[in-house]
Amino acid sequence: MGKHVRHLTVNGSALTSGGTFHKVTIRGDATINGDLWCDRCKVFGNADVSGNIAVKLFRIFGQANIRGNIQGETIKLFGAMNLRGDAAVAYDFHLRGSAHIDGDVTGGMIHGYGEMKVSRDCEADVFLVKGAVEIGNTLNAEQIELYLHFSDSRIAEIGGKTIRIKRSKAMSILHFLKRFARESAKLKAETIEGDDIYLEHTDAKMVRGDRIIIGPGCNIDFVEYHTSLQQDEKAIVKEKRKRS
Repeated sequence: MGKHVRHLTVNGSALTSGGTFHKVTIRGDATINGDLWCDRCKVFGNADVSGNIAVKLFRIFGQANIRGNIQGETIKLFGAMNLRGDAAVAYDFHLRGSAHIDGDVTGGMIHGYGEMKVSRDCEADVFLVKGAVEIGNTLNAEQIELYLHFSDSRIAEIGGKTIRIKRSKAMSILHFLKRFARESAKLKAETIEGDDIYLEHTDAKMVRGDRIIIGPGCNIDFVEYHTSLQQDEKAIVKEKRKRS
């Protein structure tokens, strides 16, 4: 992509077609009809894209509505992104706001805070998010750390090597939101499976792993463990079984 020297700059309001560019900068409102290929894209306002985006670095400081797929190396989101298709982010998906994705998400590292909704599957090497997460099907990552904040999180199936689900302590940067936040945020899941699992404030039907700690506020129907199981006195586990 680096050989393209054309730039696209929108100041104010504009309707334009897609294409191949080195840098795309949007300050204001831009409607782009067609696929967009670029090295760098910055949105300081509103971008509506009817097509697919292939980008190395995508920075959103406002809102982006994309009716297509996005493929990139790094996405830094400081606002809102609504994506009709799939997101494939090779290295870094940095969340500081809200991302609503109708398809699948694959990434190297997905991290940050805010709200993330994925209609289908989410797969990454590392998933580390503070906030509210909804995933329609499966969250799969080597390392999963979810700090529950704002409202309930819902994930159908969770699979990973190391899984940590905790209720978030008040974060200074979100202090002004504290009076609106629910202190009772929970995770609701069908199945959670991993090697090392620590859960708190989680409702799940099945938890299966090697070393499992069921912390406060949990309500689990069935736990199957191999090496060890610890259960907080304020947690409910209806049935448990040690695997040989």
